[in-house]
Amino acid sequence: MRLLTLLFCCFTGVASAQSYEKLYSDYRESLYQIRLIEKSSNSKAAIGSGFQISADGLVATNYHVVAEAVRKPEKYRLQYLSVDGSRGELELLDIDVVNDLALLRQNKPGPEYIHLSRHAPSHGTTIISLGNPLDLGMTLVPGTYNGIAAGSFYDRIHFSGSINPGMSGGPVIDAKGEVVGINVATAGNQISFLVPVEKLIALREHYQRQDGRPVDLQAATHRQLLDNQQKIIDSVLEAEWKLRPLGDAMVVGEILSSIQCWGNSGEDEDNPVKRIDKGCTGQDVIYLSENFNTGRVEYEFFWLEADDLLPSRFYSEYESQMSSFYPGNMAGEDDVTNFRCRQGFTSQERKVGKSKADNDRQPVRARTSYCVRRYQQFPDLYDIFFLSLTVDQKDRALVSHFTLSGFTEESATAFSEKFTSEIQWH
Repeated sequence: MRLLTLLFCCFTGVASAQSYEKLYSDYRESLYQIRLIEKSSNSKAAIGSGFQISADGLVATNYHVVAEAVRKPEKYRLQYLSVDGSRGELELLDIDVVNDLALLRQNKPGPEYIHLSRHAPSHGTTIISLGNPLDLGMTLVPGTYNGIAAGSFYDRIHFSGSINPGMSGGPVIDAKGEVVGINVATAGNQISFLVPVEKLIALREHYQRQDGRPVDLQAATHRQLLDNQQKIIDSVLEAEWKLRPLGDAMVVGEILSSIQCWGNSGEDEDNPVKRIDKGCTGQDVIYLSENFNTGRVEYEFFWLEADDLLPSRFYSEYESQMSSFYPGNMAGEDDVTNFRCRQGFTSQERKVGKSKADNDRQPVRARTSYCVRRYQQFPDLYDIFFLSLTVDQKDRALVSHFTLSGFTEESATAFSEKFTSEIQWH
């Protein structure tokens, strides 16, 4: 029986290899390397993968593959290279920055294109990723479809297969040869992520509704970022905010499954101040450029206390530990203004107590900073950085912090009011 099993496995492996070879043969003429060409040197500055999705030469790839051509069209142009070595120019038609997709058109359409699937595979199904890893030539990578990954603001398929640099924007096909996803990211160790094909179908339909009118890519990016931040803030404010204990306080824990939480206790014997950390961070960001991302929500709490330490020494150690805060997203001077901060002191009633005497204790006082920086190209969107440090006790303190990136003033104000009101005290 065991011999039969081994023979069956071997036979299946040969059959799979043959079917993979046929898939590659059938679709190789639909696959392209997407090249970002620096105009002054006429040399490639970055590469990715792409694939033709219509007879008239529409090509799909990731937004992050072509982002510099969107931001700096005077400096970069786009080119495709086919598997057989032919090349040509690409026109950028439409983008979806939230789902990391771009739609382009070839100056000379290729002879073949790949159909987009209207049905998701079953869990556990083998699907095939295609792309150009590390500029080594078109490669086929089999893996497993595991459905939409948990813990994300943005739908991503969990793919058990190795996507490598250069494969970004390549298609992932099912046994029928139809596209079910688009390569987008990897976490290593055979854990990769795909954009579901329905996001690409929606982008293609959006472009087709323009009836040939050019899409204003700057306006499209702005609209998509505005819609996305509203979707996030609505989900956050409508959710049940779970509280968890930290020192003398109850602080915000998990809000949504897409915001993952962690904790840590510092045990440095050389440091007289004991510190306990708790924080939660959204796992995804929206890529706008190599040095600029947005769409992040994060919040952190730090409880510090010390025994037998003078108050002046405690606060010196306290402020030293808390001096290294910075926003959770990347941005450069061409992307955002400098932060402008509003500082002051706040008081909060103690809401939790075992007796009336406990509840009658003095309010908690804190020194707060509320800082904002405006997006240069999208002036109604901001990064918000909030920091609160309690100052009412001589040997213990709570630090509260949150960062929002790419939100309107109205959204940020609503989050800030909810965030500060949720913290409770023993």
